Amino acid sequence: MKFNMKKLMACTLIFVMVLGLCACGGKKDKKESKGGDVFKEEPKTNCWEEKDGKQYYYGEDGEVMKGRFVLEDEQKIYYTDDDGAVKRTVDGKKPMVALTYDDGPSQFTMDFVKLFTEYESGATFYEVGERIDMFNFGEAEQAISDSYCELGSHTFNHKNIRNLSVEGMKKQLSKNDKILREYGATGDPITFRAPEGAVGDKKDTIDRAIILWSVDTEDWRYRDAKKVYKKATKDIKDGDIILMHSLYESTYKASKKIVPELIDQGFQLVTMQDLAEFRGGTKPGEVIFDMYPEVEETTEDAAEETTEEVTEEK
Repeated sequence: MKFNMKKLMACTLIFVMVLGLCACGGKKDKKESKGGDVFKEEPKTNCWEEKDGKQYYYGEDGEVMKGRFVLEDEQKIYYTDDDGAVKRTVDGKKPMVALTYDDGPSQFTMDFVKLFTEYESGATFYEVGERIDMFNFGEAEQAISDSYCELGSHTFNHKNIRNLSVEGMKKQLSKNDKILREYGATGDPITFRAPEGAVGDKKDTIDRAIILWSVDTEDWRYRDAKKVYKKATKDIKDGDIILMHSLYESTYKASKKIVPELIDQGFQLVTMQDLAEFRGGTKPGEVIFDMYPEVEETTEDAAEETTEEVTEEK
């Protein structure tokens, strides 16, 4: 019989492919049956897979991850469509800025959501729960949750918590939480900003951090898109939290220029939840003005500190 090297190589290749590792899942599991060997593919876990040019991630349970998920080892946050295909990535190692809007919802909320969706960016909207049903803004609130943005609490009816009892303050938060959850708020706990930034001695009784700001655009004072734009884009730093209000058309007009400008400056526009993810997180009662990245101590800094200690001892 004539030896056919090509046929031998082809048969060998097919055999290796059958027994080899799958692209994402691992080894094949061989099981015996009356009809012969049956190879069953193990579940795909903790791995990426590309389908039709789209990226999917399989979690620990072998299911495709959907919605928002975090991969700590990559220091990245992913947002997907309803099928699990990744639509947006936030890189925790790159510069980030949090745009925040208080006092909504308003007739401009849906416009803000469309703006951030267009630029595949996020923002946090600190909402007054009373306004949602009173002015029929439920659809706009759901749109925030369905986008790359985040719903935050600004109390139920914009009460200055310094003037409330502890019990009264807790009712303001819990009542607002319940409403925001109905429209898709996912924070655990829901991110919170005190009306007027007023906290006082109540901070130690609050079950979450109090998010304030490092950049105040004073949009409520100026009602001038050019001034707001300038304040929100000049000398901005990685980790800044920028305060605006979603009630004003001038702020919306300013935001249409602020968003692309900050992106051009190299910033990712993220929610407070995303910003906190890789900046040490938050603690109950903590008052946060910014979330700047930690600066690693250099050899020169360490040497200077040692010199200062020696000098002091002398």
